[in-house]
Amino acid sequence: MSASSQGTTRPFKGSKSSSSQNPLMEVKIDQHFKAKVYTSGSTIAGHVAVRVLKDTSFDHLDIVFVGISATRLDFVQQYPSHSFRPFLKIRMPIQESDMPQEQVFRAGNEYKIPFHFVVPHQLTIGACNHTCLSPEVRERHLRLPPSLGAWDADDQAPDMTQIEYAINAKAIKRVNGAAVKALEAHHVLKVLPSLPEDAPLDITFRDEWYKLSKTKTIRKSLFSSKTGQFTASAIQPNAVMLSADGHKSSMTSVRVNLEYAPSSAETAPPKVNSVTGKLVSTTFFSAVPIDHLPNLGSRTNCESTPCLNYTTTHSLFTLPVESMSWMQKDASSHSRRDSGYSSTVIGGDASETDHSAAEGRERQNSRGKSSKKPKLSTIKHTTDLEIPFTISNSNKKLFLPTFHSCLISRTYTLQLSLCVGPTNTAIALSVPVQVGVEMVYEPQDHELPSFESAVAEEEADAYLQPRVIHVPEPLQNDNRLPGYSELSRRTVSIA
Repeated sequence: MSASSQGTTRPFKGSKSSSSQNPLMEVKIDQHFKAKVYTSGSTIAGHVAVRVLKDTSFDHLDIVFVGISATRLDFVQQYPSHSFRPFLKIRMPIQESDMPQEQVFRAGNEYKIPFHFVVPHQLTIGACNHTCLSPEVRERHLRLPPSLGAWDADDQAPDMTQIEYAINAKAIKRVNGAAVKALEAHHVLKVLPSLPEDAPLDITFRDEWYKLSKTKTIRKSLFSSKTGQFTASAIQPNAVMLSADGHKSSMTSVRVNLEYAPSSAETAPPKVNSVTGKLVSTTFFSAVPIDHLPNLGSRTNCESTPCLNYTTTHSLFTLPVESMSWMQKDASSHSRRDSGYSSTVIGGDASETDHSAAEGRERQNSRGKSSKKPKLSTIKHTTDLEIPFTISNSNKKLFLPTFHSCLISRTYTLQLSLCVGPTNTAIALSVPVQVGVEMVYEPQDHELPSFESAVAEEEADAYLQPRVIHVPEPLQNDNRLPGYSELSRRTVSIA
């Protein structure tokens, strides 16, 4: 099921503002500003300021760092229209010396109750207590999700979804046995937690959201006979890593393996005219906890927890392909080679021994038969395309990291379209792309970072370094068979 953004009402009131303050009680955060982004390990310190107009007594004062996700399904009748799920609740212990005497805020006095929170790197086990189809799903649900709906830019999520982090302060008084809020303050924060790069997805034919390989028939004209089969197979790229504030992003690249099987050995590989890339952002959401990864499996998964999805598309590149170096191989002789070697040559013919052996087998197989089958070409041409790309956040559009929570998920798909041959045959691929967030360590009270934290930060810096794509080196004509390492470096780069 899919959904479009209808209406403007958010599940949380006042979500677009950074704070919702009571003039009598305010949450004030040190060194805070409207656009500030907090990440895993960030310190959130400050105080709750209280200045009342008349004496106000209370029984209990609560300062809590909370995280809540919410969804709204207006047009799905069998589920609740609104769902709220708290996933984070850290309570600040308050010292007796910081509390007013006799637990009464006196008029004309200003009270400052300090607090100090650290954004955790992981949720507690109790944050995901529903049934999951696999341990991997639960592990994803125990990661902090990013803020959703609190950004000034478009985070590409529908109005029916929201993830909010806030500092809540409450002074509670009991009246006739019931808890009554005497004073209350609320301050919303933007949180972009560190999310590491995960292993590539195990894509099968059942996963309808993705298409890593596709084969098309190539013709010289619309009504002519086919000249061969063209196959494009994409390899999942490394993750695009965002900086901790979301302002910077690393480069990555997707490799596409191309193979052309001509109908005749004399037919040359067709020209790849251009490559177009679009990034599709998909937000999955449900009224009840999702027990699977919604981007895997069928697009309409009725056996498991149903959820809606909302998609937006962003154009990344349209690149012409100037020239390509193809490797030619004889498929009939390839199976007789070691996995570490190949009979591939560039622009040359297969060896005479291989041709003689193949012709001898064909003559032997044709004996005793009344008719001969036409000889099929066993020649195949292969090459690679290495396509660099990245994403960039702006004041208008924001790319959040890939995440899976109990109610809401965000995934990205790179849609590649190759325009091939004289008839501009379109070959479309859908490749999963992960967006992560680098880890940044913030020392507490002049504390030195641990070895693990230092290594993690160094690896995060490596993601932000520009990646250089080299032009493949030609094979040297020294009568040696190429090694496996040499063949693996043979790529065609697109600038």
